[in-house]
Amino acid sequence: MCGIAGIFSPDNFPGNPHIRRMADTLRHRGPDDEGYLAADLKAGSVHHLTGDDSKVEDAHIDSFRRPANLFLSHRRLSIIDPSPAGHQPMCNSDKTLWIVYNGEIYNYLELKAELKTAGYDFKTHSDTEVLLAAYEMWGKDCLNRFNGMWSFVIYDRRKNILFGARDRFGVKPFYYYKDRDYFVFASEIKALVSLPFIEKKINGNAVFDYLVLGLQENEEEGFFRGVFELPPAFAFELDLSKNDFRKWRYYTLDYVDAWRSFDEAGFNEYSAGCRDLIFNAVRLRLRSDVPVGSCLSGGIDSSSIVCVINSLLEREKFEQVGERQKVFTASYDDKAIDESDWAKTVVDKTRTAWFQVFPKSSELMDDLEDLAYSQDIPFGTTSIYAQYRVMKLARENGVTVLLDGQGGDELFTGYTGYYAAFFFEMLRNLDVASFLREKEGLKNSPVTMKFILASLLKRSAKSVMPPVIREKLKSAYHGMKNGSKYLNDDFRQANKDRPASSGDRPASLNAELHELMCRTNLKNLLRYEDRNSMRFSIESRTPFADDINLIEYLFRVPSVYKIHNGWSKYILRESMKGIIPDRTRLRKDKLGFSTPEHRWLNDNKDELSGYIGADLDGFIDTKQLCRDWDVILQNHTGFDATNIWKIINLGVWKKAFGLQR
Repeated sequence: MCGIAGIFSPDNFPGNPHIRRMADTLRHRGPDDEGYLAADLKAGSVHHLTGDDSKVEDAHIDSFRRPANLFLSHRRLSIIDPSPAGHQPMCNSDKTLWIVYNGEIYNYLELKAELKTAGYDFKTHSDTEVLLAAYEMWGKDCLNRFNGMWSFVIYDRRKNILFGARDRFGVKPFYYYKDRDYFVFASEIKALVSLPFIEKKINGNAVFDYLVLGLQENEEEGFFRGVFELPPAFAFELDLSKNDFRKWRYYTLDYVDAWRSFDEAGFNEYSAGCRDLIFNAVRLRLRSDVPVGSCLSGGIDSSSIVCVINSLLEREKFEQVGERQKVFTASYDDKAIDESDWAKTVVDKTRTAWFQVFPKSSELMDDLEDLAYSQDIPFGTTSIYAQYRVMKLARENGVTVLLDGQGGDELFTGYTGYYAAFFFEMLRNLDVASFLREKEGLKNSPVTMKFILASLLKRSAKSVMPPVIREKLKSAYHGMKNGSKYLNDDFRQANKDRPASSGDRPASLNAELHELMCRTNLKNLLRYEDRNSMRFSIESRTPFADDINLIEYLFRVPSVYKIHNGWSKYILRESMKGIIPDRTRLRKDKLGFSTPEHRWLNDNKDELSGYIGADLDGFIDTKQLCRDWDVILQNHTGFDATNIWKIINLGVWKKAFGLQR
């Protein structure tokens, strides 16, 4: 896990101060090593350079004075082959290919064996060298062979191109800026906006989507104008001769959309297959040369991972885990949101070494601006702070790699909204018997039939509504959204034509899962996870969010096997029978990363009001909000804590990045 950055300009320029600044900004992503490449494309010369943290010897980046118009940098968090042999930028044997890479290719040993058979002679034990050899062997098609998470850029001197890609589901980040004079990329936005030629200007469209529609990075151009995100499952090529940039989608997740009746024998086969793939996914993600631990919230996803690791430890030794697995939990003194008792159920079964952190409202204030800066863009709720503190706790206790259950809700049906999609699919396929069975099974779910009927009515109304009426209702929809209550009138008017998020919903459960997995929800969660973990130089691994074999298998499983007799995550629950405690396996409620958000806001209301200043006037009616401040926080009526937090966080973010309107 690392930080990567690069700058290209058609003309030679003194880029070493710029690339050094970007690398320094990303040091938290890779404190163990530092490396640079400078290339003069006109002369065909390449220079390997070092920095203050480099573990190899060569000329220092600060002393470089030769002509160059391409600069690459790498900050390394050493995970696999932590020796200096894994230093980046890394080249192939004839130095025609150079790579900077962030991520892990978990099946690198299997690929390495295949490439050895083809004649490759490896000099390191790193997955970076395998990735580079895979590109040399298979070209762009190498992406189809990787199981893992990645963002990388390869300088191909033979073709005079930069070739780069991001993993299929967006675990690892990649941002870029391009104009006539520069192409710049980095793992985090803060590295891009640290450059003097990139203006730190706010994209009002992104702010509107965030405050009103609850969307973040909804489009490729995000909160900073001119800074773009390379979407998950996309690759790009920059022709260095023509300064021509093109990107394309290299992967699409297919899914079964045909309705099936529930069959016990068929389900047992799917459940067994799921179990085997989960074990394999977790085993692959234990490959590490540094200490490995796990997040444990108390929910079924993280509990499954902790218990699967425990089962593996009973059969074989994993030195990176140790004799007792270390697990990390955020806990609270509020029983309504605290999941410590659920986590303890797993700890007692697995006899793991349990570490807890108890975030407090005063600590939130101490960390608030660092949290906003770490995240790069405004985010949703204080649950992000709970994750931030878990990552910090892991680092304080000597763990460098954490396995986490992120992606389980999107893969296995963990949200209450999935029930509506499931019941809608049954009705659409006229399967009355299944509908009646599932109606009776709702006692095993966190939802009621009233909730289902209301959701079905809403979906049906949208499906028959003429597009022209839908368009006319768009502005009314914006006005009704709770997040729009305190918008500045001019800002509201300027964004009245922004697309509303009230379009048609997917018509099947698998389609709904696909939407959240590939387009909306998961990408945001993975961004939170990446920034929080890397803030403390932790590599977070998410088997439910990036193991391609497990994910493709489950999207071939018909909907009817994913919710059954009211049980969400049915296939996960059954595949983990005998692995996780039944108390956890049969848990019906869901809290997630809950925090005492209302209390934290009330405890700090005076200090937090300081972020609602005149610099927000372009977006918010700050005078009215300040007049209502105490009433809102005391009564929590008409404008909930999440919407307050979004406005506060916008102000915190602006301050952390020194932004003007």
